[in-house]
Amino acid sequence: MSDFQFTSGQSYSIIGDSISTLRGYHPPFCKAFYMQNPESMCSGIARPSDTWWAKVIRHFDGVVCINNSYSGSQVSGMIFPSATQQLRWGELHCNQGEYYYSLIKGKAGRTICTETMNPDIILIYMGTNDWLFNAPIGDLNRFNFDYSYAYMLEKAQKRYPNAKIICGTLFQNNGVAPQATYPISFYNRIIRKSAKEAGCAIAELAGSGREIETIDGIHPTYQGMQVLSELWIKSMENLK
Repeated sequence: MSDFQFTSGQSYSIIGDSISTLRGYHPPFCKAFYMQNPESMCSGIARPSDTWWAKVIRHFDGVVCINNSYSGSQVSGMIFPSATQQLRWGELHCNQGEYYYSLIKGKAGRTICTETMNPDIILIYMGTNDWLFNAPIGDLNRFNFDYSYAYMLEKAQKRYPNAKIICGTLFQNNGVAPQATYPISFYNRIIRKSAKEAGCAIAELAGSGREIETIDGIHPTYQGMQVLSELWIKSMENLK
C-alpha cells in the first residue's frame, strides 16, 4: 500500500457500528448511539468534531460523504443491519441533491451535492459486536465472521471500484466480555487476513498499548475518541 495517497478534498465514507455513530449524521435507516441513546449522554460526544472519524477526516482535509454506521450492528449475519446487506456496503455515496458534510476547522457544514459523489476512501471499523455476541468463526455457517467480512469487502469493492478501503482492527479494554466464546484477537486476525487478501489497507489499532477511555468498556468518551483518532491517523500516515 505504499502508493496510498491522501489529498485535500477527498471524500470519506464509513461503515461502522455504535462507536462510529452520531445522531443526525447518518442515512435515515441507521440507528445511532451517540446523542440518541441516553447512556451516551455522559460521554462528552455532542458534535462531529468530537468523533474519531471527523477528527481523522479533518486531519487529512477531506469531506464526509456518508457515515453508514448502525448501532448494535454486526458484520456477520444474513439480515439487516448486518454489513453483508446492500443497505450497508452499497449506500456509501451521496446522490445529486442530497447533503454531504464538509469539515471546516472541525465544524461540520451541510453541503448539497451537485452531482453524485462516490467515496475516495472507505473506513471500516466493525467487528466489536461480532465478538461481544459470539459470532461464529471458521465453522460451516456461510455467514460466519470469516465469510461475512470478506463478503462485505468484495461487495464494497465492486460497488466502489475506485475507492481505497482501510479496515481497522479492534481495541479491547481490560475486563470487557470475559465470557466471550473467542478472544478479540481471533476477530482481528480475520480482519487482517480478509483485508490483505482483498488488497485493502489495515489500520492497526489493536495492541497499541494505549488506553482508550470509555463509558462502559466499549464506547469511547471524548478523550477516548481523541486517542482512537490518533491511532487511525498514525496508521494511515504509515500507508503513504
